[in-house]
Amino acid sequence: MDHLKQRETKAFIASRKSLHRMATIVAMLKRHEWVKMKDIINRLNATELEDGTYLGCKNRTVQRDIKVLQYEYNAPIEYSKSEAAYTLYNKEWTFQVPALLNSDELLAVMIGGKLSNDIFPACISSRVSRAVGEILRYNESEYITPELVDSLKVLSDAVTVVPDEIFEAAFEAWRSRRVLRINYAGKDGNALLRDIEPHTLVFHEMRWSIKGFCRLRNEIRTFHLSRIRSAQILDEHFKANHAIIASVTPDDFLDYKRVNDVTIRLNEAGRQFASVYALHSAQSFTREDDGFFTMFVPSVPLERLVSWVLRQQGDALLIGPPVAVDAVRTAVRRLADVCQAYPSARKKGKSTR
Repeated sequence: MDHLKQRETKAFIASRKSLHRMATIVAMLKRHEWVKMKDIINRLNATELEDGTYLGCKNRTVQRDIKVLQYEYNAPIEYSKSEAAYTLYNKEWTFQVPALLNSDELLAVMIGGKLSNDIFPACISSRVSRAVGEILRYNESEYITPELVDSLKVLSDAVTVVPDEIFEAAFEAWRSRRVLRINYAGKDGNALLRDIEPHTLVFHEMRWSIKGFCRLRNEIRTFHLSRIRSAQILDEHFKANHAIIASVTPDDFLDYKRVNDVTIRLNEAGRQFASVYALHSAQSFTREDDGFFTMFVPSVPLERLVSWVLRQQGDALLIGPPVAVDAVRTAVRRLADVCQAYPSARKKGKSTR
């Protein structure tokens, strides 16, 4: 009895090639009142998939495919001995074909699924993984193997942790274009209730953010999901604002105070760092006679510039503008004060023995 129950509940899985054959047969049955076996065979023999696979087969294979259509997909197909042909007696019936992909498309699906596991919380990445698994069930490729999937490594900094319930609410509000009510904490830690329109969902510098319209402030704002204390999706919908969506670029995303016409002096190590961790898409380098480089940056948020220069650990010397130079000096002094707050025993004149 248990064995029969297992057979009843086990999902039927057809191969990619078989699904292509069945889709071709259904298309012929929808176009014609009666379709003979020889016509089906001729059509399949003349069909080549994008990956070079032929659908040509024998009568027995076609008969098996038609039985699968009848019993697994409830296709209203009948055979007439007098006509010696098949007919689809309900032309409105639809064959719900699972996704049939070629090797490049499967590779794209696999890469997308792999990346989603690294940047999305479990509430979303698990849904993507299930969808990818379902697609791979119906598609065969000698190139997409478990070993290949395991060998694709994404080594990144840790993504800022966002509770699943917060991320899922933000994700669904963005997907369904519905207003999101959030309890949002500012830099001072004080939280404020806001109704926002999440026009974009952005992954930037290893954290998730929303850029949208804040109804409390009546202006476009950026909200980091890590600062949302609670979130509730409202019934009200909003229309996508294409100007807000288009404004989200690596150069213009953050709403922080910006400085313009930044000049930085770099050694070779600093130039390599700046090439990998760019401050602006239009930044440029000029090689000087002494072997150093002068880097010009049209515009950059001040907070990002300061942390970027400090991260260079002496390989980058900020030349201007003065407001940026002063900000870096202030940050260096604060760092020096922290380091000197706990002097070693040797500096105190005490023996370390």
